[in-house]
Amino acid sequence: MSKTIITIGRQFGAGGRELGRKLADKLNIAYYDKEIIDSVAALSGLSKDYIAENDEVVTNSFLYSLVMGTRTLTGQKTVEEIKMDAQREALLEIAKKGSSVIIGRAADYILREEKPFRVFVFSDEETRVERVCRRDGLSREDAEKKIRKMDKLRSAYYNEYTDAAWGRADTYDLCMNLSRFRMDQAIEMITMNYK
Repeated sequence: MSKTIITIGRQFGAGGRELGRKLADKLNIAYYDKEIIDSVAALSGLSKDYIAENDEVVTNSFLYSLVMGTRTLTGQKTVEEIKMDAQREALLEIAKKGSSVIIGRAADYILREEKPFRVFVFSDEETRVERVCRRDGLSREDAEKKIRKMDKLRSAYYNEYTDAAWGRADTYDLCMNLSRFRMDQAIEMITMNYK
């Protein structure tokens, strides 16, 4: 059997993580999401807490970057560059291991030479708000704020580290509105199309 790599980009609260986990189970292949944080920490020498706190986040403020040590004036690599180099290396190692489903972290772009099947998951606002309220125990207002914040962070992160656009259809092989499909239907659509 040839190697299958499926990457899933997603709006916050759209169900991409759940879809990825169920898809990996259905295909009986490895699933990577938060596990990538451990690999990045080990490869970079940075703390796991730092990596987790700055996962899929980019800081653009020059002053903030200087204060936090993520930007230097000496020409040495910044902490952010060290983290991204380690993430790239971790994703390439994952791809070498065999078939997998990988969630976020610009994996579709970083692994582009591996020709992954690139999926982007979105949902209507109501579905996302309900999922975030239920999953995170938030009020509707707090869920809406968190969704806006997380989508903004993910978009900035993806757009900073790739020459593609987060969530734009021509960046992916399949874009799915999970508020229109059941999980089993979405999984079936992916498995019918990824080869």
